[in-house]
Amino acid sequence: MAKQDITIDTKQLNRLTIELKGFENKVGIATYHALQRTIDQTITQVGRIVPKAYAIKAKEVKESFAGGIKRPTISDLTASITSRGHTLSLAHFPFTPTKPQISGRRRRVAVTIKKSGGKKTINTSPLPFIATTGAQSPDKTQFNVFRREGKARLPIHVLRTLSVPQMITNENVGEQIQEFAAAKLDERLEHEITRAMTSMSESIRRG
Repeated sequence: MAKQDITIDTKQLNRLTIELKGFENKVGIATYHALQRTIDQTITQVGRIVPKAYAIKAKEVKESFAGGIKRPTISDLTASITSRGHTLSLAHFPFTPTKPQISGRRRRVAVTIKKSGGKKTINTSPLPFIATTGAQSPDKTQFNVFRREGKARLPIHVLRTLSVPQMITNENVGEQIQEFAAAKLDERLEHEITRAMTSMSESIRRG
C-alpha cells in the first residue's frame, strides 16, 4: 500500500522556544493547540488542492488519511498526517462510455485522470471495456473498466491507475501542500503564543 507523509518545518517553533526561555510550558501548550488546528486545516486543504489537479472527489482524498493521523499531546508534541491507499480503479474517475454497450459499434473507453490532460482514450491491447461489477446496492460501484488478459473471454481484470498518496506526491501538488502546512503552523503558533502571553499579562495585572 502506498503512503505519503506531510511534514512541516519547525524552525519557528525552535526560535520561539529560545526567545521565550523560562516560559517553556506556555510554548508547549501553544504548540499543542497550533498543531491540532494545523492538522485539521491541512487535511481540509489537501481535499481542495488534489481535486483541482485530478478528477477525484475531495471526500476520497480526505478519507485516505483515516488511521494515518498522529495527534500531539501536551506531553508529546510529535504529530504527523499520513495518506494511505492502493492504486485506484478507473471507477473513481469520469469515464466513457458509462455503461456496457449492448449493441452497435463498440466505443473506445476514455477516462479523465489528470484534469490538465483532459479525457484520454485507452489504447492498450486487448482493448478495455465497461462491464458490471455485480454490485446490487445503488450506492456501490455498478460499472468499472476491465481488460481481458489474453484472447480468451476470461480471465479479466480491473484497470487501475494512481493512488491518492501518489497524487499528493505530485511535485506541484506536494509543494502547495507543504507551503500551506508550514504557513498555517506559523500563523497558528503566533496566534496561540499571543493569546497565552496576553492571558498571562492580564493575570499579573489582576494580581
